[in-house]
Amino acid sequence: MWQPRRGGWLCLLCALILPWPALAAGVPPPLTFAADLAVDGRQAGVDKHPVVVLFSRARCGWCDKARREHLNAMAASPTAGALFRQVNMDSDVPLTDFSGQRTSHRDFARRYNIKMTPTLMFFAGDGSTLAGAIVGYRAAEFYGTLIEDAIEDSRNQLRSDRK
Repeated sequence: MWQPRRGGWLCLLCALILPWPALAAGVPPPLTFAADLAVDGRQAGVDKHPVVVLFSRARCGWCDKARREHLNAMAASPTAGALFRQVNMDSDVPLTDFSGQRTSHRDFARRYNIKMTPTLMFFAGDGSTLAGAIVGYRAAEFYGTLIEDAIEDSRNQLRSDRK
């Protein structure tokens, strides 16, 4: 009968109990940085979904917490009912806005007078705002519900605009 060498049991146990690829696959991908909101807006319009934009900053601990505890999983979920993007308000990375105009992440945030991070805004495919912005990170147990409610409000507004 096969007998593992010393330490072999630990390796065998780890291989059976801790399937690393499955763990890695279970981690939701990070929120996608906005690059072309005109394309995103057209897709959201076809799907009748709002575009949820997280305005964040580098080294924003509350932004990291919002992404880690709520937004990454929502963005990865096919049932979220929204398209999620991130805009870094302290970055000059190029961005195409909803109307197809070239701008930067910083200038796009200035356009909406974003001062505090994290801020979530909800947009129709044409760039018009839908539900009220969620400014700051509120208690974790309610933050996800606030986002879900704003997405539902946005979807209801999109449906009523189509009638």
